[in-house]
Amino acid sequence: MGPATAWETAADPGLRDVLRYLQTGEALGPLSEEIDALVDTFNKDREWVNRVLTYEQETEMRCRRAREEALEQGIEQGMDRLGTLIGRLIDAGRLDDAKRVSEDAAYRDKLLSEFRLQG
Repeated sequence: MGPATAWETAADPGLRDVLRYLQTGEALGPLSEEIDALVDTFNKDREWVNRVLTYEQETEMRCRRAREEALEQGIEQGMDRLGTLIGRLIDAGRLDDAKRVSEDAAYRDKLLSEFRLQG
């Protein structure tokens, strides 16, 4: 049974009414008539609709900005740790290790841990 006919077989009259409304758009019972009136009211209230849309858009933009800032901050911190690690390796005369950490992520993690520079 697909969603198109679910309302036809629903035992509960209220559920049948709502499912029929969702499928057909016909408000034929008390609950669907109430829902339809609310939908109509909110659709006519453009100020309310605009406030909701504006709030959603602003929230989405804030979340996107926060993700971008977190990513940038993470990249900066990672670069700082890598720079510190390479500097310490060079100071210790471990030039081969310095070259290897720039190419091998697993080895870099091992040495970050060895030098207690992990994030």
